[in-house]
Amino acid sequence: MAANVDPPKKPCHNCRRQRLRCDRSYPRCNKCILAGKECLGYGQLFRWTGAVASRGKFAGKTSLASGEDAGGTETYRDSPATPASSESWTLSSGAPSPAGGDHNLQLVHAMSAPAEEVPGPWALTDPLLQDLSQPYRYYLSYFTTRVCKDLVSYDLPDNNPFRALLPLTKSQPLLQHILVSTSAAHMSVMLRAPLPSTFRGDGKESYPSNEVAARVAANDSLVAKQKALQLMHHAVQNIEVVGPDVVLAAALFFINVELLESGKHGWRAHLEGAGRIMSLLPPGNAANESLRDYMLSDCFIYYVLGSAFSPPKSATFAHFRPDRLPTTLKRAAANSYLCCPPEILELLYEASQLSGAPEDDKATAEEALALIGRAQEFDVQAWAEDLHKDPHFSSIPVQSRVHTASAHSLAACLYASRAAPAAGARLGEEATGQLNRELIQHLASVPDEDPNFKATAFPTFIAGAEAKDPETRAWIMDRLRRLVFWCPWGFLYTAMDTLPVIWSLEEDGKSQRGWIQTLRDPELNFLIV
Repeated sequence: MAANVDPPKKPCHNCRRQRLRCDRSYPRCNKCILAGKECLGYGQLFRWTGAVASRGKFAGKTSLASGEDAGGTETYRDSPATPASSESWTLSSGAPSPAGGDHNLQLVHAMSAPAEEVPGPWALTDPLLQDLSQPYRYYLSYFTTRVCKDLVSYDLPDNNPFRALLPLTKSQPLLQHILVSTSAAHMSVMLRAPLPSTFRGDGKESYPSNEVAARVAANDSLVAKQKALQLMHHAVQNIEVVGPDVVLAAALFFINVELLESGKHGWRAHLEGAGRIMSLLPPGNAANESLRDYMLSDCFIYYVLGSAFSPPKSATFAHFRPDRLPTTLKRAAANSYLCCPPEILELLYEASQLSGAPEDDKATAEEALALIGRAQEFDVQAWAEDLHKDPHFSSIPVQSRVHTASAHSLAACLYASRAAPAAGARLGEEATGQLNRELIQHLASVPDEDPNFKATAFPTFIAGAEAKDPETRAWIMDRLRRLVFWCPWGFLYTAMDTLPVIWSLEEDGKSQRGWIQTLRDPELNFLIV
């Protein structure tokens, strides 16, 4: 088992040379990726002397320098040209290039060669992946180095089960296409996301000049998704031949693609399909039990959060069994991306079932108040400390989990109070306002650089829906913008578009229904995770 990797203590070599503020993402700096540059990383640099460059503007030239000149570059002279790769492929100006440098970090290693030979810069270590096209190798590399980070709470070496999907992509075209679609969609949102430095004082943001590259990535995602959809029907009809875990993974990532695009409409059909596949899974007998646990957990998380804003008594999720909720979620709770105790998710689901009852229903109010009491009695500190019993997570700060889980717990309380309006009336606006102030305090204690920052989207949205004053609303919108930068998923834009709709209800005097009842409109149909 590989040792835990500590965050880099110094900027990457590129940012250090240019005297820029580095985000110190491991293994590559996101600022370099956004700028379309090859990040040189954080370790010691080794350079060839007298080597021939095989690509770029110095292709065919030989280095004269044994180090760097004052400008931080090498000096080249003419030499017999080395043929450029016929497979080179570039997204567009301003985008990371699939043909460049060490983007295939998880798939390649530096080649060794005799001194008299000029080596190619990289070679695939896994022969199963040699025949893939350059764009597909690039997107699959991006999946391992970037997308996988968003799928767990802490991306520890050799402890992210989603990377186990990569070796299956050669023999499973369905999985290959849907993972490429996911990666390309993620990159498209990332290229459009505003950098923190571009936020303007008027509450709007200016965007970096990556629109063309973002459109290319979005188109690549759509093409790959269409290919995956064509294969999905056959896979479902032949689930035993294709493999139930492969089909479940495809269904899960179809949902993820929808969440990356906008989180509206399309996710629902894929989630129902995932539920049907889950009902066909044989107990145990999984090639990778950890991977199956995380996939099942994610599907149940989407089921719970989807139920929060679905029409009451909806038959959409007919294949999900609520009685499996606690045990399924607990198996992957230690490193689930949501960093939410399964007990709190179970409470949230129970609260979602209360919506739709008459506003003056006393029994419903009592149920909601009982759920709020259970949430407040739950020992978040003990839950967070349990993680340290696993040696993989012994060095992870406990307080980050405490604040994130507490934010989810308070969000569930606020949700229950609004799902059953009679319960909210019993609590009173002062009590619900205090709950929201505590929620915002916990959110503020999870900074942008914290790995669990990405897990705060749902409680941030709930806090925004409850926000009354302009200053708090502005703070919520700014946090959602920063979430897009650190966790580029399109459903965050949908959340930012939806909050002003909720706020306008109060301004127009139409808030009698309550904002949860408004969001349960089938026409809205969105998912925030």
